[in-house]
Amino acid sequence: MRNPVLVRFVPALLAVPLAFASAAQAQVKLRDGTVLPEKPLYIETAPAAAGQAAALLKKQSADNKKEKGNLRSEALQRVGQKNHFVLLEAWADKDARNDHAKAAHTVAFRKALQPLLYNPYDERPHAGLVHGDPMKVAKGAGATLYVVTHVDIIPPEQFPPCKRQVNEKGPCGNRLVEQLAAASRKHKGNLRFDALTQTNRPNHMTVVEMWAADKDQEAHQVTADVKNFRDALSGLVPGSGVAGDPLFLLNPLTGSLYDERLYKLID
Repeated sequence: MRNPVLVRFVPALLAVPLAFASAAQAQVKLRDGTVLPEKPLYIETAPAAAGQAAALLKKQSADNKKEKGNLRSEALQRVGQKNHFVLLEAWADKDARNDHAKAAHTVAFRKALQPLLYNPYDERPHAGLVHGDPMKVAKGAGATLYVVTHVDIIPPEQFPPCKRQVNEKGPCGNRLVEQLAAASRKHKGNLRFDALTQTNRPNHMTVVEMWAADKDQEAHQVTADVKNFRDALSGLVPGSGVAGDPLFLLNPLTGSLYDERLYKLID
């Protein structure tokens, strides 16, 4: 059995609040009967000053690594928007996370961060749909590229029959994401490719990627695996890119854009 993990996201000034949050809840049962165990936890906040936020996140990440039950802690800064950040944490279990939440350094971190926020401190628990062992995931380095993407599958399109898909028998939303993860893990330079499900809204997911270098992620983006996934997610025939009917309007399986955000490690 995999260890439950906690992952936090903290993008900064002008970031769209996409935070994920506090205490772990019950297991998640999807409409097709799949039961996901309690696993990741995410937090995303919006600091008002990049320099101050970066210093706070780096210190918090370093302090996290000293705590009992911590499996990973990574502070990230967004590529192209230096005032956006992500803090990824992994904990051995819920008790370790709860102790961490009460730790003096965490209390101090939240207190110092509060004046920099323009949106509430928002946390949302997640469970692992396709998830690797955090202890076995390679450590990031300066060249490592992290990618974090929010995926919003319209509930009727998660499992067959999915009316917006070319073939209603599927693969439908969840299976498409699972297939993308399986294929992407085989691509050159991939260090991590996880798909995580929000426990209180199982049709909302977060995809977390790690690549050895920017060029590896760029090459991955133009593979048939990714192109076919993006077509299918948009309700198009995989490999087509566009609909044959010029009056056709995209009828995607998702309720939001597949919004990839790129980050680099700062601690």
